[in-house]
Amino acid sequence: MLGVIGAMTEEVQLMRAQMTDVTTSTHAQTEFMQGTYKGTEIALAQSGIGKVNATICTQIMIDLFKPKKMVFSGVAGGLLPNMRVGDIIVASHVVQYDMDLTAFGRRHGESPGRDRLIECDPDLVGRATAAFDAAYDTVLTNNDFQPPSLMLGTVASGDRFVQDTDTLRWLQREFAALATEMEGAAFGYTCHLNGLPFAVIRALSDGASETATGDFEDNLHKACQNSFHLMDKLIPASMSERRSGERRGPEFRVA
Repeated sequence: MLGVIGAMTEEVQLMRAQMTDVTTSTHAQTEFMQGTYKGTEIALAQSGIGKVNATICTQIMIDLFKPKKMVFSGVAGGLLPNMRVGDIIVASHVVQYDMDLTAFGRRHGESPGRDRLIECDPDLVGRATAAFDAAYDTVLTNNDFQPPSLMLGTVASGDRFVQDTDTLRWLQREFAALATEMEGAAFGYTCHLNGLPFAVIRALSDGASETATGDFEDNLHKACQNSFHLMDKLIPASMSERRSGERRGPEFRVA
């Protein structure tokens, strides 16, 4: 089984519409859906916004549904000037940027006994990049819409909606981050501690600058559509056996 989580209704509703044989249950005021997605057994949940909600939802899903792999999908704010709304980030690593023990000589994002950056599963990352190719080769090449770009790199998570250039630049400098959001690192740390492979998929809704609030509201639907197109291909591919000689995901190294 694959576990799939999104924070908001808009981030999960398109996937929910494609599920069949669905059963639902509620735990800790969160609805969990179990069913089939194009032949793949999945559990799907809307966690709510923020790191605490993401952690609770992830652990409940792991405990109750016993998924073999996990994916968090949704939207994020982009941190580089060449990024466009709708571009997709597949995380190579996730980090909690608001973990701050610098008073004790530690770096931002670092806590005792924990890695600062948590690596996403290279195999799932490879499957996600292949799903991107499959999605946008078939979905968007026959019209005038410009397909999104795909980028791999660090996603920085914190309990704050970033909407200022100073924070944006700090996240770039401190973590070499490509995007910022509010759940991915909490989800990733929880999966990591449970020994589960995971991936974080984000489509850009805004540029995390002073106009981010309005941009987010204007572009949420488009970003969720783009993320869904990738997830629609990734979900069936995520649990399949790799064919002999098939390319695996990249190996990541962090200085």
